[in-house]
Amino acid sequence: MDNNETVLLSVNIDGRTMRLRVAKKDEKQVLLASELLNKRIDGFKRFGSTDPVDRLSWAALDLAGEIVRNPKQANTTTALDNSEETERLIQELDQLLADF
Repeated sequence: MDNNETVLLSVNIDGRTMRLRVAKKDEKQVLLASELLNKRIDGFKRFGSTDPVDRLSWAALDLAGEIVRNPKQANTTTALDNSEETERLIQELDQLLADF
């Protein structure tokens, strides 16, 4: 594969479609990152804000806080590669919050 090869992706972030040109080698990580971001945004929808900028800001702050708390993990893509585990954890948190 040519190191300069790029692909055009369409990702949806909180209902807004964005077209991105990314390196072919980064395609999977960008798709996983958008999936993770949408899951975080969905978690903040229960706060009642209808402003997508609020939800995006909360999700960004939440993700940045995670990186600050776990800087070694932020240097790998291991966390992004395990989307099933992320989904399971989010479902557990949703259930805990619903039971609260």
